[in-house]
Amino acid sequence: MAKPFVFLAIFGMVVFFPPPLSFSADVEGELKELRERVDTLEKRNEKLEKEVIEEHRGLIEGLKEHLTTFEAELDMVDYRTARIKALSEKVEAFSIGGDLTLSLQGVLNNSEGFREKADFFYSADLFLVVPAGRYGNLYFRGDIGQGEGISAILPPTFSGPNADLEFDAPTFELVEAWYWTSFPWPDIKDQRVELALGKMDPTAVFDANEVANSETDQFVADIFVNNLAIEFGGDSNGYGAGVSIGYRFTSVYNKGLSVTGRVGAFEGDGDFEDVLDRPFLIAELDIWRTYYGLNGNYRFYGWVNNNKHTDLLDASEDELSNKGFGLSIDQQVSNDLKLFARYGSQDEDVSKFDWVWSIGGQLVGNRWKRGNDVAGFAYGGSHVSERYEDASFSIDGYVAGADYEHWMEAYYKYWANVNLSVSPDMQMIINPGGDSEKESVFIYGVRMQAAF
Repeated sequence: MAKPFVFLAIFGMVVFFPPPLSFSADVEGELKELRERVDTLEKRNEKLEKEVIEEHRGLIEGLKEHLTTFEAELDMVDYRTARIKALSEKVEAFSIGGDLTLSLQGVLNNSEGFREKADFFYSADLFLVVPAGRYGNLYFRGDIGQGEGISAILPPTFSGPNADLEFDAPTFELVEAWYWTSFPWPDIKDQRVELALGKMDPTAVFDANEVANSETDQFVADIFVNNLAIEFGGDSNGYGAGVSIGYRFTSVYNKGLSVTGRVGAFEGDGDFEDVLDRPFLIAELDIWRTYYGLNGNYRFYGWVNNNKHTDLLDASEDELSNKGFGLSIDQQVSNDLKLFARYGSQDEDVSKFDWVWSIGGQLVGNRWKRGNDVAGFAYGGSHVSERYEDASFSIDGYVAGADYEHWMEAYYKYWANVNLSVSPDMQMIINPGGDSEKESVFIYGVRMQAAF
């Protein structure tokens, strides 16, 4: 029976109230079931979110660590990143920092006349970057190092086992002091011309590589730090007076391509006497391009070292120069993996090896939830020149019967924190010095670097 209407008389007015509406039992049941489904879906969604977060927690933390290290590098925690920044853009304030590298290397081989040995050595660098002028920077770097290394107990080799070993004396050396500036041409927003001059390391400007270019952060062996087939000018460590001029052909507004040409002239022997007498000259074309967000650098160069060189087979020919050409490539192939390749050629009349190649890569540790760590691997070969094959016995006391000296290296860089890293390292030499009679040499080592 329907409920009757209810009415009240208020101040002579009649007000009607309809009976309250009611839902059927079926509708109320459907609403209840719908609420239960929504609650179940919300709980399931929360569970899935937690599972996804837990599954990718390592990757997220690794990316955070990698970003932290990247930011630290931008803040110039060591002299190499400071030098790159000082050579590419105007700094806004004084920057000072440095790094300390401690290394241990040992040799394992059974070649007659060579023994097993381990050696400890260190190097320390202190740098200062000072704004100078409207568009320029001054850069200073001092270096100290001690330890003789393991080269003395190795058979003759074309490459050295540790490019970081420069000085074996506890004295501080001012190894770099130079000025860099750009010029507002064609306009102030697109400055395409740059100049660097002073006491420099030519490898700071030429033959660069993002994977294989730093003896304290990346590979250790000389063949994987710079091109062995470039006879750089300067002293025995490559430092000397010089000048470099660069011009960028592409506009700064072109975000996907940059093409820059550079020429450099450096003192041939690094003694600061007659610096223009027999210089080292080099010209390089640098191409940077991004492919679907993956960056690549392609560098092509030619050079000549005008220091006096002697023909390997004719000692009376002692006024020769050395010259060559080469390339240095690094290409990012994924977010984690970057590959590199180098090639170089030089004059076989005055060189023990006439061309060199190397390939390798660098892998970021995101796959094993160590997004801040890096693993590196490389393989290279130095081709024995025909003239050295004929002259090797008279020069070094053995017959260079092999075509190549093969060199392999692998390292793992473990970041303890943003300022401290530890890197185990392994190297293998096959046919050292091109001598097929010598057994292969295995080199083990560990490197620790602290930067501030």
